[in-house]
Amino acid sequence: MIAISSPHISRLDLPRALGRVAEHYQAWEIVAEGKHLLRDICDEFLALAPSYDLEFSVHAPLSDVNIGALNPRMREAALNEVLETMDLAHRMGIDLITVHPGFLSPQAMLDREGAVRATKGSLKAIGSRGRELGMRVALENMPEMPVSMAKTPEELLNFLEGTEMGVCFDIGHANTVGNIPDFLGIKDRFINMHVHDNVGDRDRHMVIGEGNIDFRKWLDAFRPYRGRYVIEARELERSLVSRDRLRGVLNSLD
Repeated sequence: MIAISSPHISRLDLPRALGRVAEHYQAWEIVAEGKHLLRDICDEFLALAPSYDLEFSVHAPLSDVNIGALNPRMREAALNEVLETMDLAHRMGIDLITVHPGFLSPQAMLDREGAVRATKGSLKAIGSRGRELGMRVALENMPEMPVSMAKTPEELLNFLEGTEMGVCFDIGHANTVGNIPDFLGIKDRFINMHVHDNVGDRDRHMVIGEGNIDFRKWLDAFRPYRGRYVIEARELERSLVSRDRLRGVLNSLD
């Protein structure tokens, strides 16, 4: 199933967002930010969502949220944002959430191991909450940026050690690192997939076919993945080009 996710949709009031997404997609990964913080939309979602033939997942808040912060008070605040989002998603009947790992602050650049330990501690708490709620939790691989962690399968597995969490594989992020093939070895951990294009230099979130990712080759290689393919787009209108191209790729693999 092809889904859409975009922080730009989070700028729309929930009724308009639901209507726009339902026009074009069968599933929506709600970015829990902007006008779509779950604590702000939970009751309205419960009233409106049953009227739409849509499936849902959630992307946990990512702006201003660092679960690997070295400052314990900042880390606790970030962790609580994610845990509250999980509790609300469960109340909304949503059973899949994608989370980002921590990132490197200026101080953490000097103490990367401290940031890794902090992130692992947060992820254990997130994984534990997921078990309590019966919710699937996916940790996402990050793009090539100086502040990024979890850019490789090895880093992801290190962070996931001691948890039952899965992986959200972001093929666009992996392309910026140049390591798409490396993730074949952990494809059995994939429970979500983010799909967008770039030319390998940075995380551009381009329309499929406008970058250099060979989607037919790699989506075939990652089969038998059976989860959603979530198009991460800059805007809803341009995402429709990606949707149609992705549909063509997937149909060619059947």
